[in-house]
Amino acid sequence: MAAEGVAIPGILTTGARSPVGPPVWESINVDQLEDRVNATGLERLTNTAYWTNLSSYFGRGGKLLFYHGVSDPWFSANDTVNYYERMAADSGGMEMVRETSSRAFLVPGMGHCSSGATLDHFDLLSAVVTWVEDGKAPDAVVATGPAFPGRSRPLCAYPQHAQYKDQGDPESAASFECR
Repeated sequence: MAAEGVAIPGILTTGARSPVGPPVWESINVDQLEDRVNATGLERLTNTAYWTNLSSYFGRGGKLLFYHGVSDPWFSANDTVNYYERMAADSGGMEMVRETSSRAFLVPGMGHCSSGATLDHFDLLSAVVTWVEDGKAPDAVVATGPAFPGRSRPLCAYPQHAQYKDQGDPESAASFECR
């Protein structure tokens, strides 16, 4: 999580302190940290990676949308996918969760929360409001961004991805479908 000499957007330089979290470590023993988390029930309660059964929340009509930049230099998008799959399995199964409660969107090229060679402008708030108020789950949301002026693409709900239809303007989201 640290770079030497140059500042990379989304990465702290060596020795820098995070404005929001723990200090940047020069080295880290992941096995030791995991052992500590698993040592007591209290530690496990405070580690949200284990909070995967959201049946009560979903059972009351709760909706949850995730998004993650595939080029996030801080946290791997694979970790979010792993959590999403575990959450779905523990909350009624992937098919039921996707149908009634939660969707995840992976954003190609996007760094931590935004930025990068990507289309990082999209509206998940309207998507979740439409789902709650009208019952229409978001299969895709359209993304644009300053990195590629004039281009749009659909962000497809995981595990689908955008595929060009082999016809139409390759710069337009309308020329792509989720598969």
